[in-house]
Amino acid sequence: MLIFTNRHLDAGTSEKAFSGAFTRAGEQLTVAEVGRAARGWKLSDIDGDVDEVDALNRLLPLFTGGKPVMLYVHGYNNPPAHCFQRVQDLRQLYPGVEVIGFSWPSEGLLADGSPLPGIAMPPGTDEGELANLTSGNRRQEADLASRYHQAQTNAKDSVDAFGRLLRLVGTARLHANTQPITLAIHSLGAHLFQYALQVPGATESAGTMHNIVLLAPCVRAAAHPEWINRFRPKGCTYVTYNKGDNVLFGASVADGKQIKLGTSPGADLVQREGVRYVSFSNAPNDFGGHRYFVERVSRKAKTLFSRIFASQIDFALDESSTVVYPLGCDPDGATCYMHVPDRTDVLP
Repeated sequence: MLIFTNRHLDAGTSEKAFSGAFTRAGEQLTVAEVGRAARGWKLSDIDGDVDEVDALNRLLPLFTGGKPVMLYVHGYNNPPAHCFQRVQDLRQLYPGVEVIGFSWPSEGLLADGSPLPGIAMPPGTDEGELANLTSGNRRQEADLASRYHQAQTNAKDSVDAFGRLLRLVGTARLHANTQPITLAIHSLGAHLFQYALQVPGATESAGTMHNIVLLAPCVRAAAHPEWINRFRPKGCTYVTYNKGDNVLFGASVADGKQIKLGTSPGADLVQREGVRYVSFSNAPNDFGGHRYFVERVSRKAKTLFSRIFASQIDFALDESSTVVYPLGCDPDGATCYMHVPDRTDVLP
């Protein structure tokens, strides 16, 4: 599988070759083929300084292949090995899509790869650790909140590299003109994407995508239409949310009780065709779920994601919305429901 990163490249071919360090506001990208090894992961065909020709040579075979393409961007505290595993899980769960990944320095380390002063990096943690942060233990978990805030800073400092990747992918897509591509962004990756839209050419590159899927976006819900209206993919923008998301609840606590878009979009929705909100609230198999697109995926959810990840529409004009949404959609189609919504939501 093909993985791009703005991390510095260390010696070796294990997952540790993608280091925790990166260049703030840098545009340099590294790309590698990643596969399973006897222990962990092995990198091959590594290019530590990708130029436009290198990128086209890597991407064109995918865009002229037999499957639509998806670029996946992870969220908070996904070390390279976690990113590799997530991309592989997506490839296995949705075999109709060719998945490539972008690994960014999300662990909450400083730009040189060292821990924040006086704050240890607990081993074996991932994005789910934010669920441990509550209003009652905010002071005791101050180190966790600090690492999360550092990851937010690193996301902002990675926008130039990510904006460049969007341009390279968009160029390859238009050059091949065969397979479409969907951009799927999880959790704090939406923070990276939101600020990357300020990079020259990024908004236009987002327009080369067929679908853009914001999965449990860890960004402020208030005023989100302002930046979502900046880009218009060829197909649709999907925003998934779950009012019980325990990871985003922890992020909300860290950010001063700021309501996250992936928890509730609020009443101020983007009111135009081509934007759909998808409620996963109250899902019985994963009430507090944050990774409902890849863990404990229900049959209807798999149908939904299999379609929109493959650059298709969620349901066709000659289909009922209940083909993918068990509870259907609002009359205007703006919000659709994977389970019985809260009483504050509206049903047809």
